[in-house]
Amino acid sequence: MDFHKQYRGMNENITPSDALVQQTIAKMESGRPHRARKPLKIILAVAAALACVSTAVAANQEAVLRVLYQIAPGMAEYLQPVGQVCEDQGVKLEVVSADVEGSTAKVYLSLTDTTGSVFGDAAPDMYDSWHLDYPRLGRTAPLSCGCSTVDYDPSTHTATYFLQIDDLGGDIPAGAFEFSFNKLLIGKVEQEGVPVTADLSAVPQNAPTENHDINGLSASDISLYETMHDYDFLVPQGTLWQSEDGNVTLTAAAWHDDALHLSYRTEGKLSRDNHANFGVLRMTDGTELWRDYDVSYIDSDADAEVTEYVFPMAYEDVAGCTLTGDIYTASNLMDGRWAISFRLTQ
Repeated sequence: MDFHKQYRGMNENITPSDALVQQTIAKMESGRPHRARKPLKIILAVAAALACVSTAVAANQEAVLRVLYQIAPGMAEYLQPVGQVCEDQGVKLEVVSADVEGSTAKVYLSLTDTTGSVFGDAAPDMYDSWHLDYPRLGRTAPLSCGCSTVDYDPSTHTATYFLQIDDLGGDIPAGAFEFSFNKLLIGKVEQEGVPVTADLSAVPQNAPTENHDINGLSASDISLYETMHDYDFLVPQGTLWQSEDGNVTLTAAAWHDDALHLSYRTEGKLSRDNHANFGVLRMTDGTELWRDYDVSYIDSDADAEVTEYVFPMAYEDVAGCTLTGDIYTASNLMDGRWAISFRLTQ
């Protein structure tokens, strides 16, 4: 005989009578305090409100979530729809994998050019426009985040990125995270050690200058940051040298104030973040001479930046010096809206 079957059969036949059930319910209703009904109404009202908010999130997720993260991060955690894929203008953002342990979360994201005609041969850059939202639950400790490019597969037009989140206040709370960005720098090209084939054997010792308010300064002398607000830049002398892509031009060279001054113009500074660095030259004996400082101003009408590098040296040492530089350019800066939600659990 199967004892388990016999035991289950005996117990399944034992059920309370309908009269006993009705009596028990009546006693529970009569002994329940009336104030217990009020929370029930509140719960129903909150449920209705949440239904309305959920509808609003679906209709205008970005605006609603921004407000919720400001006034009620805990609520945002539960209302935020957790999607895995977002696409805009033929660029698809996707969470590949995510893991959290203690105070560190590691997330791998991918960007795919679904058209095959946007990215080209290089991974796009998020142009420091990315942002991360998640419920801090009242924490005041700082949050450290970093996003870096891991890989780019031109055959599938897919770039992979690594996002690391460190909560300096303790373990990362489980909940919904939102990663978003609104700009993509397309077609990035990095050229390092580009030779500048300019003849420095006859640079003028005195050349005309023109004053501009500076927008950039890099110097080892900290006092310059406090005193230098404008600068007498060299007046352009023509095209002394130009990069193959036409984005960077050496427009002036002169020696005065016991220093060699070299002025470069970079096109596409504002629209594509094109920039360059020509802060080192090589002397005739092979030693490297670093610039003392460089200053820049923006020609906003022409989408260009002019940077002048200053190398303290004797005039007789100028001839025979060789110049190289690093050039960073892009083909396009794409505006859009990419946002993706995902949950992390310890």
